[in-house]
Amino acid sequence: MSLYKELNDINMDLDAYEELELTSFQKKKWESRILKKIRSHKTNHKKKLAGLAVVVVLATGISLSSGIVSFANVPFIGGLIEGYGGFESQKKMDYTPYKTEIGTTAENEYGKWTLNEVMIDSGRLLISSTFEPAKEVDFNYQMHPMPKVLMNGQNLTSGTGGQSIEINDSKYTIYNEVRMNEIPIGETIQFHITYDNIDWSADKKEVPVGVAMDQPWVFDINVPTEQLAATSRTIQFNQEVPLENGYFIRLDKLVVTPSSTILYYDWPEQANHIAFKIVSESGVEILPGSATISDEEQTYNRYSSIDLQAEKYYLVPYETSTNTHAIDPGKVPELSIPINP
Repeated sequence: MSLYKELNDINMDLDAYEELELTSFQKKKWESRILKKIRSHKTNHKKKLAGLAVVVVLATGISLSSGIVSFANVPFIGGLIEGYGGFESQKKMDYTPYKTEIGTTAENEYGKWTLNEVMIDSGRLLISSTFEPAKEVDFNYQMHPMPKVLMNGQNLTSGTGGQSIEINDSKYTIYNEVRMNEIPIGETIQFHITYDNIDWSADKKEVPVGVAMDQPWVFDINVPTEQLAATSRTIQFNQEVPLENGYFIRLDKLVVTPSSTILYYDWPEQANHIAFKIVSESGVEILPGSATISDEEQTYNRYSSIDLQAEKYYLVPYETSTNTHAIDPGKVPELSIPINP
């Protein structure tokens, strides 16, 4: 056993030590030293998915969760939220003012889970994590852990998505997008995040097969959203788009943030599946990167962020697919609805 392994296994009374915040100079010095080490070694990491990025950050603080000691105060390398697939078509910009760096690590029998950083966007919470599975845990990039999230103590999650990227055989970047209703932009929000599975498609009683996860990875964080509120714009429509069969689509609102644009509207069941594309005055068409079309919950289309000051934009409806439940779906009218006249 090496000296470093022995030191890592030592049980310490953490209460005996005072937590100190590193100065900006110390952080930059650590970053410089680590980056030099990274550049001086040629790596052979496999990228199973595109969009992998790394950043050197310094984690600070001690967190206790479900009896598991989560420790930091050591440098770690984690994926930036910008590495998530939904940002591939975005223009390059600095999202730092809108992100919250966490850097807390929790450990159980399945390995170490580090919550790297999070970011609030309109209607969603984006999470970047690093997962280091234990040696006996069989994990690969095709497995997608999904979190359970409480916002200010309430379960307002309407859906989750994820992406897993292999950094090397023993480390993965895990991205999650948690769609949530009624996010109070402009306030500091409390989130209780629990990861109790290593693959959402697996039986939750068997993680991995035959073994229950008795101690999930749990994190409690506070996320400020004042900066997001200051740089976001909401356009209220309250407008109806008539269809030829007598039904109509009711446009609710369009929210533009630094990281995305999202349109909310009500879709009638007696119509084909209808989405909207954004068309700029110069003729550039922007199709939704993701969408939910449903009569049971609010329909939305999410696009890349647009610059309302640069030029004028319009909404143009179009059919995405046939709705077999519609008896007489009718045709979609040809029209352009001004966004910022």
